[in-house]
Order: sequence, then C-alpha cells, then structure tokens
Amino acid sequence: MIERPYQALAARYDAVMEHVNHAGWAVYVERIWKLHRLSPKRLLETGAGTCRLAPFLAKRGRRHVATDLSHEMLWHGLHRAREIACCDFRALPFKDASFDAILCLYDAVNYCMERADLERFFAEAQRVLEPGGSLVADVTTLANSRRHFLDTTSHEELDGVHVVRHSWFDSHAKVQHNDFHLFCPDGKGSFALKREEHAQRVWPLKEFDRAAAAAGLVRMAAYDDDYSQATPRSERVHLLFVKPKVRKR
Repeated sequence: MIERPYQALAARYDAVMEHVNHAGWAVYVERIWKLHRLSPKRLLETGAGTCRLAPFLAKRGRRHVATDLSHEMLWHGLHRAREIACCDFRALPFKDASFDAILCLYDAVNYCMERADLERFFAEAQRVLEPGGSLVADVTTLANSRRHFLDTTSHEELDGVHVVRHSWFDSHAKVQHNDFHLFCPDGKGSFALKREEHAQRVWPLKEFDRAAAAAGLVRMAAYDDDYSQATPRSERVHLLFVKPKVRKR
C-alpha cells in the first residue's frame, strides 16, 4: 500500500533530516531580509513540516504561523510552534494582507507539479501579503538532481525502523522522485512495509519569475548558499519576491 506523502515518514522525518542545520538556515534567511532592509513582524511559513525552523524564527515579538498540508508532520512539530494551521499553500485560510513575510523552504514549492499549481501558489502569497511584504522560497535545481539524486539508494535504521530511500531523476519530464520504503517491526518477528512516493518538478527559474509576475510579485534576488548570485551550477536557490507598495496619488 502506498501512503500519502509525509504520512508514514512523519514520525521519522526529524531523524532523516538530522543533518540539516536549521539554526544556520534561519540565520541565512534573516540575513536575506537584512540585506534588503526587511524586518518582518508577521511571518507565515508554508511547508513548515515538523516546524524545525519555528523556534529560531519566532523571536523578538514576531508572530510566526507554521502551516503544512500534512497534519501528521504538524503533529510531530506541535511542541515547536505557537500557531499552526493544516492547509494547502494554494488555498490559504487567511485574510488579505495578513502577513508582511512568507517563507516556503525545504524546496516545498517544487511540489507544484503543474503551471497552474505554481500560479495558485504565487497568487495566494500575493493575496495574503501586505504591500511591501516579501516571499522567500528556496528551490531545488537541475544541478542538484544530476549531481546527487540521479539514481541513488540509501538505507538507515531509526529506532528499529529500516528506512530505504530510492531517489531518481526523470530527465525528460524534469521530475525528481524520492521513494521511501519503511520496514516497521510488527512485534511478531517480522516487518510491516509502508511506502511513500514523492515527486517534485524541477522548474527553471524563469517559470517562477513568470508565475510570480502574473500574480503581481517582483523578484528582487536569487541567492546561492553563499549569498552570491545563483547560477546554473547552483544546487539550491533562494528566491526573494516582493509585493510592490501602492503608490499614493
């Protein structure tokens, strides 16, 4: 049986992602804001998963709302976030201009498989941002898939559960696949198999720009990990978009 993405994996997600420096990632985002003279006070994080970034971002009186499509993932992050909402970032349950900043990290936006999905994501971001508000989204790239996930298999044991991950890249469709097989002890000397299949489209940057512009957002920067301008060799790119302020007549 194939489960929904991040259903069976949710209980083991933090262990699988233990190598990620979330404190450092939060510092990286804060510096992007600082470079562009942004100081958000009402932050919406979409695709927040188990809310690993929340403790580092909810500070100095800032309101931080963590959202994700998977209620299982949010359940395992309840102790980290003050406010959560289980929702689709293509249909956010918030009023217009509710936030002055949005984050969409963990390459979550790459789960937009069709152009229509990408357009809805940016349209919703534009709607809930106040004029002058910003969106930071990190995206995975062709360079990343070709270097690290073209066709790889890994295995690790986490609290008795064997997690086998097969990553493969469909270069024709430009889709990155990550298939998880979790072998869970059943208490009878055997294992129960749970499977999840994850698929992400690796979009060229021009597609993000097109969808953002159609929604009324302006791209201000595209950063590599060292804050330099992203290039075709970049493995992960952080994009900064801004909703223009309304000009007074």
